[in-house]
Amino acid sequence: MNNLPSGFKIADLIVKRLEGKLNAEEEQFLEEWKYAEEKNLVLFHKLSQNPEKQYFKRESKLEGANKKDVWDQIQTRVKRDRRFQIKQQIMKLVAVLVFAISVGGFLYTISENAVPDAPATILPGKNQALLVLGGGEKYQLSERVELEEKGMQISNHSNELVYSKGSENAKADQITYNTLIIPKGGEYKLTLSDGTKIWLNSNSKLRYPSQFGTGVRKVQLEGEAFFQVARDVEHPFIVDVTTAEVKVLGTSFNVNAYNDQDEIFTTLVEGKVEVNDDFRGTSQELLPNDQLCFNKLNGKTSKKVVDTRLYTAWKDGRFVFENRSLEDIMIRLSRWYDVDVFFLTNSIKQLKYTGDVARYDDINNILDMIEVTEKVKFTIKDRSVMIEENSK
Repeated sequence: MNNLPSGFKIADLIVKRLEGKLNAEEEQFLEEWKYAEEKNLVLFHKLSQNPEKQYFKRESKLEGANKKDVWDQIQTRVKRDRRFQIKQQIMKLVAVLVFAISVGGFLYTISENAVPDAPATILPGKNQALLVLGGGEKYQLSERVELEEKGMQISNHSNELVYSKGSENAKADQITYNTLIIPKGGEYKLTLSDGTKIWLNSNSKLRYPSQFGTGVRKVQLEGEAFFQVARDVEHPFIVDVTTAEVKVLGTSFNVNAYNDQDEIFTTLVEGKVEVNDDFRGTSQELLPNDQLCFNKLNGKTSKKVVDTRLYTAWKDGRFVFENRSLEDIMIRLSRWYDVDVFFLTNSIKQLKYTGDVARYDDINNILDMIEVTEKVKFTIKDRSVMIEENSK
């Protein structure tokens, strides 16, 4: 069985049962879920007895909530073959939509081959960054850059900033520090002189040497980044996040350390890292799938085992949420789409949602899907998103 959030797993199994494609293990899993709670059994029978009816019921809700772009995609595919394809698409959409509403989830996947969206008012983020050299020179990386700085070649082919040795090696006393600034609505990939690869998320900043010296390899981060560190036993790699340090030899991990948050999250994918508290002299070691939460205000830490994809999918172009608060989801969306978010009803901030969508989708598609739960209502004005409780 896939390690999918339970809502998506059950929806998929219901669809497979309607299509007669369940294997023995899946059949047993579905039966156990069905009789675990009364509401599960009610939902199962509702879908199994008349999926078409449920489908068209959801159609009216979507149309009434001004979901034209998403609905046009669904209708285009449904109309291709009324006798065969409508059954297939109806079953899948009904199972996911109705089940999502029943459990508080909100998202379903539309095929990569769907009809393209109409031009969006609020566009998703893109590859953009500002490079600041040690001497103060600034370069917008939306344009082609070819530089040489004290023996280092710097270029941004294929939307990736790469440092490599030039015609002559830089000496230790020639090392300079560069800064890569990612605005709201931006992202960028960086390869350092030692081969370490770094994916920087929106509203982030990284300060790093153009070439590492003979000691530790140290960079300073504000915001969020995923690191794939080149192994070098003699020269540990350190990520400085002001109040703490993440120390590694060679590994893959994510650090979330935005200045407007009280907590720093370090999530380890592979290898081993050590998180040190600069002020209190304490440290904790992380193994793969561990996540350490460090409170910047009081120094308290907590460690747990997590599904790392929930915290690293952003670098692969996905938003993945599992039982996350609406407030947390909107914070992430606001950075990526460069919008201001206002909650008109505080009580809805803690509503929980689960979903997996493309990071480059129209923001209206994502907000429309959340609205299908009929719990909240969104209003967009200019670059502001207002959220209130749905009184219907």
